[in-house]
Amino acid sequence: MRKYVQWGLADGRVTQEEDATVRRILDQMENAVRTDLARIDESIRNLAGSTGVEVVPYDDEMMRRAFDLGFSIPDVGPHDPAILATVLVRAERLLANGTRDLYFCELDGDLQPWDKNGNPRTRLTELYDSANVWVCNDYLLENPPAPEGWHNRKRA
Repeated sequence: MRKYVQWGLADGRVTQEEDATVRRILDQMENAVRTDLARIDESIRNLAGSTGVEVVPYDDEMMRRAFDLGFSIPDVGPHDPAILATVLVRAERLLANGTRDLYFCELDGDLQPWDKNGNPRTRLTELYDSANVWVCNDYLLENPPAPEGWHNRKRA
C-alpha cells in the first residue's frame, strides 16, 4: 500500500491528504499488529489454561501420519497435513477409549470434507469417517448437523 500511495502521489492519482490518511491508517494497523504479536505467548498460555481446553502434543505418530497425508491429499495448505494428522490420531485414540462424540471445527475450508459448492471431498470424508469425526464449520458445532446416531455407528 505504501508503494502504491507513493506511486499514486507522484502520478497525481493520490492527493497529499489521501497519502497522509493512508499512511496514518497503515501506521495504526502495524502498531496494533506489533502489540498483538508481543502478547501472543501470553495469549496462548491463557488459552491453554482455559477450562475445557486440552493442548494435544504433536508426537511421532502424528508426524508420520502428516507425512503420508501430505502425499495423499491434494490441494491443501502446507500446515494442513499436520493439523489433519493431529485431529485423526487424537480422535482414533479417543475412540479407542470409548469416546464417541468427536467433532472438528474447520472454518477455512481446506480440511472440510466438502468443497466450496458443498460437494463431497471423498478422501477427506473417508478419513473423518474412519476416525468417527463429524466436521462442522461453526464454533457451536451445529452446522452441518450430525445425523441421528452418527457417533454410535463405529466401535473401537
